[in-house]
Amino acid sequence: MIQETVARLQRLMPPENITIVVGENHAALVHLQLPELPPENVLIEPAGRGTAPAIGLGLARIRELAEAAGDADPVIGSFHADHVITNPEGFCQVVKAAAQVADAGYIVTLGITPDEPHTGYGYIRRSEHIEDVDGLPVYKVAGFVEKPPRATAEEYLATGKYSWNSGMFIWKLSVITEEYATYLPELSRQLQEYSLAETPQAAASIWNQLKSETIDVGIAEKSQRMAVLPAEFGWSDVGDWSVVADLIAARQPSPENNAVVGHHLGLNTFNSLIYGANENKLIATINVNDFIIVDLPDVLLVAPRSQNQEVKKIVEKLKQQGLDKFL
Repeated sequence: MIQETVARLQRLMPPENITIVVGENHAALVHLQLPELPPENVLIEPAGRGTAPAIGLGLARIRELAEAAGDADPVIGSFHADHVITNPEGFCQVVKAAAQVADAGYIVTLGITPDEPHTGYGYIRRSEHIEDVDGLPVYKVAGFVEKPPRATAEEYLATGKYSWNSGMFIWKLSVITEEYATYLPELSRQLQEYSLAETPQAAASIWNQLKSETIDVGIAEKSQRMAVLPAEFGWSDVGDWSVVADLIAARQPSPENNAVVGHHLGLNTFNSLIYGANENKLIATINVNDFIIVDLPDVLLVAPRSQNQEVKKIVEKLKQQGLDKFL
């Protein structure tokens, strides 16, 4: 997915304009997967602290690139590497339109037009219409709503005024820098200290003091410059195993509506994900319906699809019990 993300962005810009922020465990893989990117554009987070510090780290590198290129105030996009987008041409059209709006001083979030009352996504409520750009309407943001219960999500869809929150943003460097200083002043100061640290040890010490913060809560939900561009370009946030199941099933349809990776033999097995990482191992199921079974070298996950979001609680328990080797 990270290769697909970069391939989409290379339709809009050269690889030297793309910066990736990644944890140390994945840095070597990113260099291997994306050899076209300058190595210095792959930035390593000393530790996970949420999207606000991660984006701030990326902004520091982009500021250096912009100064070297003589561009004092570029328009910047923030994109996740775990999104599936089936219409990259439509995606590029939307990003270009959002860049025009951002150039006027807005922070533009890409809202996904919902096609079902999904309870696993956050929602964006829009207010007045700002303008149309390239045939695409742009609205002011009235507010952000966390993952709602199904009845509430159904109400949102009925109004026609809500979009799914994709988490993708477009902004000018000067605008987002000002918003960090306004709404996250301590983090802004710490990021500045981090960029000026003279040794890796000093930098790591500063980073480890950062509070975890998301860009949504820290800035987007507070900013008075937010705009949303509702769009459709075949988007899916691969945020849980149930979404993985839907994507695999769509590409490899079966009469039982199972999504299978690896070797599987099933009796009366329907609507399930069976994911086996060991090519020499068979997964056999009997009378299984709406389940997720993921067999990795060091972990076996078995859960009802309706409860797959609870995996986050398993992750927290592993951390609490010092079992990070299984994460």
